[in-house]
Amino acid sequence: MRFPMTVLRVVTLGPALLVSFALTVVVCALLPPALGLVVFMAAGGLLVALALGQLQEPAIAALTRSRPATEAEYGVLAPVLAELGGRGVDVGALFVRRVHRPSTPVAVAIGRRTVVVSPGLVEATYRGGVTGAEAAAAMAHAVGRHQALRPRLELAVLAATTPWRVMVATFRGVGRAFAWLPFMRLAWTLRGVVGVICVAQSLAEGRAAPGLLGGAVIALTYLVPAAGRRIELRIEAEADRFVLALGLGPVLVGLLRRFGHPMTLERMQRLEAPAEQPQRPRLHLVHG
Repeated sequence: MRFPMTVLRVVTLGPALLVSFALTVVVCALLPPALGLVVFMAAGGLLVALALGQLQEPAIAALTRSRPATEAEYGVLAPVLAELGGRGVDVGALFVRRVHRPSTPVAVAIGRRTVVVSPGLVEATYRGGVTGAEAAAAMAHAVGRHQALRPRLELAVLAATTPWRVMVATFRGVGRAFAWLPFMRLAWTLRGVVGVICVAQSLAEGRAAPGLLGGAVIALTYLVPAAGRRIELRIEAEADRFVLALGLGPVLVGLLRRFGHPMTLERMQRLEAPAEQPQRPRLHLVHG
C-alpha cells in the first residue's frame, strides 16, 4: 500500500515534535522559575526567527556541525560547482563538516541552496581519488534528495526536534552498551506482545488511559521506523532520477561501486538506464 508522503512525514515528525516539546518543558520546569521562563521564551523566539528565514548560516553550522568553506576548499570544488551550474543545479553556499564520520553522508543539501560536504570529499577531490564529475554527482544527489523531500520550515523543525534526536542517540548508545546481556534482542523483538498484554490488563483493571498510552508508545516503535524507511526509499529513488536526468547516473553508480556502497539491483538498473532525451520540436511546412 502506497501512503502519501504527507502521512509518512506526520508519522515521523509528530512524535519527534511532541517529545521534544515535553522534554523542553520538563527541563525548563527544573530550572529556577525566572531562568526557566527566559530559556523557554528564548527557545520559542529562536524557532520563530528560523521559521522567518533568519539566522540561516549559524543555524546550518550548528545543526550540521559544519562551517563555511574556506577559500582553499572553494578552490578545490570550484570546477565541481561550475559543472553543476552548467547542468542547471545552483549551489548558493558551501559548508564543510568539522568532523568526518563514516556514518554521515558525503553531501547534504539543507536550507536555501546550501550544500554541506564532508572534509573527506574535499580531500579526495583534491588528491584525485574522486573525479570532479563524481563529486558533482554526489552533490547533485544531495540536491535531488532535498527537492524530493521538499521540507517546510526545515531549519526550524530541525532545531525543534533536537531534544528528540539527543534522546534517541542516548537510548541507542545505552542499547549498544547492554546488547551483550542475554535475551535483550529477544525482549525487544517481543515488545509488541508486551504492549498487547499491557493494554489488555489495563482495560481489565479499569485503567484504560495508562494502558492505551503504553500501547501507543510501543506501536510507535514499529510505525516510526517503518515510515522512515518508506520515506528513505522514495527520496532515494527521486534523487536517483534527478541525477540520471542530469546525465550523471552512470558516474554516481561507478562511485558507489568503487567505495563498496551497498546497492540493490533495482537501484543499479535505475541509475544505469539511459537518460531520457528531451524531444525536439518538429518543423511543419505550411503551404501558402
